[in-house]
Amino acid sequence: MKRYLVLLDESVVSFCVVAVLVAVLGVAVSYVLPKRYQAQSSVSIEENVVNELVKGIAITPSLEAKLRILKVSILSRKMLLRVIKDLDMDLGLQGEGLERLIETTRSNVEITHEERKGLFYIRYANSSPEKARDFVNALTRRYIEESTSSKREESYEATRFLSDQISVFQKRIDSAQQAIDAYKSEKGMILSLNENILREEIKETEHRLEETRIRKNERLAQLNILEKGSGGGRLAEKEASYKTLLRTYTDQHPDVVRAREELEALRSGGSGTERRKSSMEYQRLKVELESLNEIEQVQQALIEKDKRLLQELPAVQTELQALQQARKNETLIYEQLVSRYGQSEVSKQMELQDKAVSFRIIDPAILPLRPSSPNRPLIMLGSMVVGIIVAAGGIILSDQFFRRVRSLEDLTSRGFLVLGALPRIATAADARVARRRRTAIALALLAMLCIAGLAGVEYSGFEGLDMLFARVRNILSTWL
Repeated sequence: MKRYLVLLDESVVSFCVVAVLVAVLGVAVSYVLPKRYQAQSSVSIEENVVNELVKGIAITPSLEAKLRILKVSILSRKMLLRVIKDLDMDLGLQGEGLERLIETTRSNVEITHEERKGLFYIRYANSSPEKARDFVNALTRRYIEESTSSKREESYEATRFLSDQISVFQKRIDSAQQAIDAYKSEKGMILSLNENILREEIKETEHRLEETRIRKNERLAQLNILEKGSGGGRLAEKEASYKTLLRTYTDQHPDVVRAREELEALRSGGSGTERRKSSMEYQRLKVELESLNEIEQVQQALIEKDKRLLQELPAVQTELQALQQARKNETLIYEQLVSRYGQSEVSKQMELQDKAVSFRIIDPAILPLRPSSPNRPLIMLGSMVVGIIVAAGGIILSDQFFRRVRSLEDLTSRGFLVLGALPRIATAADARVARRRRTAIALALLAMLCIAGLAGVEYSGFEGLDMLFARVRNILSTWL
């Protein structure tokens, strides 16, 4: 530290000059840089209580979704180009020039979001405070209008699409119903049958068929007896047949009564009367046998028909169920479309009236009175600090590269033996050097104070110096 202080004392003039030059350069740069004014507009996105009331009924965009696409929408080429045209910023520009203007404008737009307050800020910087203010207000207004109109268009398109789909599915439901009606008309007889009842009918018909065949066999046996002409055998046959019928039917059954009469006639009749009755009996048995044959055929046909219907019934029912399921599916989609159509209508009305999520401009952009850049006070104070650091660093680096002997320690550190030391004798030249040092320090301090004062003036917003510099630039531009 002692060595550095000695270095600073020896090079104080150079230190002051470098520090002041760097500080002055910083001041010059702060005034050379063009002023840029930044206007700001704050907008709030509010969720209305209506959104909670219609939750599950209407479909509305969420606040998170709006914030997510907000920055992309605002900085889109389409949006910026419309604002530029609204403000006539594109006069005389076409093609590549217009594209550069759009890119420059996009780079000067800044969008931030403050989630805690539910606000987002739109900022724009320009060399003209009026243009900055007008651009921010125009961009904010244009975005709100575009957002509202786009949501309205989406709602209209969704409602129109749902309406068209409802008509399509209504026709498909009608077509499916017509197919069901036609199929029922064609297969109505089969569809009206019950499988269990049909099985019972088959079982009952088979039982009657069995009875018919028993009676047929009995009549055949009786005819056989009559044809052989054996009275004793015939009487025995009649008695056996009578006993068989009694086991199956009651005493009052017509077959039982007839068999009993025939048996009694055989037991009590003579030869002439018996031959006459036998002849009539034979004819009656022939007629009854023919009738039984016809009944058997009818019963067999009925059984075959019922069995065929029983086989067709599952396939017919399956086909009908498939047609009904198709209509059910179409109806389900139709009902969902109708429900969505109602939601779309509510959503459309909410978008038209801006009831669900609304944009509210909290603070429109006003004319910025002070430039946002360059920050002249910060540049001036920073240049003073940088000047001091650069000057000190230059002295240290100079000593490192061009090392000189400045004290006894420098000699001893290099291995020299010091036998004695003579005190420094002040001369007139040393006095002049000391005066120059003091003068340099005083001037440097004065310059730094002036720069600090100038930074204070700029911080206070005084624009007299800007007017002075503007007049000087005008004069110089006129001369040049």
